[in-house]
Amino acid sequence: MKHESTAAEILKLVGGEKNVDSVTHCATRLRFNLKDEKVANDEALKNVQGVVGVASSGGQYQVIIGNEVNNVYKALAQLGNFASDNDAPTVKKGKLTTLLDTISGIFTPILPAMIGCAMIKAVLLILKTFDLVDLDGQFNTIMTFIGDAAYYFLPMLLAWSAAVKLKANVGFALTIAGVLLHPSFAALMTAGKPVSFLGLPVTPATYTSSVIPIILAVWILSYVERFAEKYSPSVIKSILKPLIVILVMAPLTLIVLGPIGAIAGNYLASAVSFVNTHAGWLVSGIIGGAFPFLIMTGMHYSLGPVVLTAYAQTKTDSIVGPGMLVHNISQGAAALAVALRTKNKAFKQVAYSTSVTALLGITEPALFGVNLRLKKPLIAVVIGGAVAGIYVGLFGVARSALGIAGIATLPAFITDHPWNLVHAAIGCVIAFVVTFIMTLILGFEDVPEDGKNQDTQEKSSSTNRVTVADVSEHVLTAPLTGEVLELSTIKDEAFASGAMGKGVAIKPEVGKLVAPADGVVSAVFPTSHAIGISTNHGAELLVHIGMNTVKLKGEHFKVHVKEGDAVKAGDLLIEFDTDAIASKGFDLTTPIIVTNSDDFLDVISTDKTSITIGERLIKII
Repeated sequence: MKHESTAAEILKLVGGEKNVDSVTHCATRLRFNLKDEKVANDEALKNVQGVVGVASSGGQYQVIIGNEVNNVYKALAQLGNFASDNDAPTVKKGKLTTLLDTISGIFTPILPAMIGCAMIKAVLLILKTFDLVDLDGQFNTIMTFIGDAAYYFLPMLLAWSAAVKLKANVGFALTIAGVLLHPSFAALMTAGKPVSFLGLPVTPATYTSSVIPIILAVWILSYVERFAEKYSPSVIKSILKPLIVILVMAPLTLIVLGPIGAIAGNYLASAVSFVNTHAGWLVSGIIGGAFPFLIMTGMHYSLGPVVLTAYAQTKTDSIVGPGMLVHNISQGAAALAVALRTKNKAFKQVAYSTSVTALLGITEPALFGVNLRLKKPLIAVVIGGAVAGIYVGLFGVARSALGIAGIATLPAFITDHPWNLVHAAIGCVIAFVVTFIMTLILGFEDVPEDGKNQDTQEKSSSTNRVTVADVSEHVLTAPLTGEVLELSTIKDEAFASGAMGKGVAIKPEVGKLVAPADGVVSAVFPTSHAIGISTNHGAELLVHIGMNTVKLKGEHFKVHVKEGDAVKAGDLLIEFDTDAIASKGFDLTTPIIVTNSDDFLDVISTDKTSITIGERLIKII
């Protein structure tokens, strides 16, 4: 996968940088907060190389990538500043949508830390099971507190992610979390004596591993901070604003918000315990069967408060983990059955690889790339997940470490109950066998040998692009006049390394950029410093004027075209003030990149050291 070209295509199809409020990612998907989701082109996004599918829920527009999501996100982040202010209107979202988006946005960033600590605990459980650890030794002690760190200091992690999501100061949020976790405060709470502050009682509570108190506190903090910002005199704002925020929020959290959150958490834990005690089999069955639809909407992260609250109380999760485990196995089983049955060789490889990742706990590639695409295998997943979910629920299966649920993390189901792991494993077998057989029984409409449906074929035939076999030679002329440089010599590593594609750089002497070939303008960056062109011979070009010139936010640039315009070689695209840009310390070296270089046999640059607009610059074979 060419991560840079994938990211550029995704950004274009979600409406460009001007339509993006913010973007983050989880284990498998990019999560956009878009100003207007109607602008995004769902069908076109699904056909982008590297994109498994799209989903929209809870105020987030989600582009499912799979295991390469982190690399695509990094490439996407290089393309622009998604937090910048602009004049594009933001579409108003409903209260429930906003709430779900907020919950998901708070929990998504902290998952890697939680999964990492969970795996440490799982490794330690394996070592203990086989008596490979001295329970009184320092290794066991150190591994234990490493594995507990993300959960013990969960309020700190949540303070950070909640502050980012709610647009509050991260330092203030972490400080309030520190107040709740401070050893002196914990000592007061366990001393057995009444505690008061300014005559007001401080309710005894333990906030380690808690969820609701700190989220509630950061929410209120965001308003207090804005109040302090607005009413603090400018002359002393730098010292008065922090004083107001901490002086108000610390006592308010200790006396009011913390206890309210703790009480709410206790009620939530009690409710979860009641449901689990009286209908645990039903809950696991529902989770096992319905989890594909939670993933499709991206709302599986909304279960975070329930799971973490229960885990803080009992140190186990018997609500979501068991159902999620058997669901993941079901996704893998269905994809494997498809791999064995399909006649399409390319799709067979996709199904095999996504089956493996699903069995290991990452299900989005199998769900969106195989089972949902074929529909009937998804029915088998629901049946197998529900049947196995009921089984693990009937036997009270629980996990002692949170994180991804799959074959590799089965040790997380080692608990004080010796048969817990056995029943978890049996549940996996049930999920796999039932789903596999049901997939074969239900069958599916196979993917055509070329891997595309008729609509996609029609779209492809209507485009103006051709493959390598159709092109003998394609020449790009110089879009600038100036000194020619090899990519490897420029200061930006993303371009110099060739990661974004092959090409060449020009240090311009004149502030005019023209089209290097006939084609269509595929992207015009809002900051006017870069432009994309799809040539009539199938090359995807990126021309980036200067290094880090995105920081100029369009100043000293004048764009003469817009996205979708047809251009001829030599047409004026962008004018820019070389003297003004250079005077502000920016390097004007301009890379001209063929971002889909891998689609061609070779991209050969001129051996000239200087060049004039219109002269032969690059030959594409």
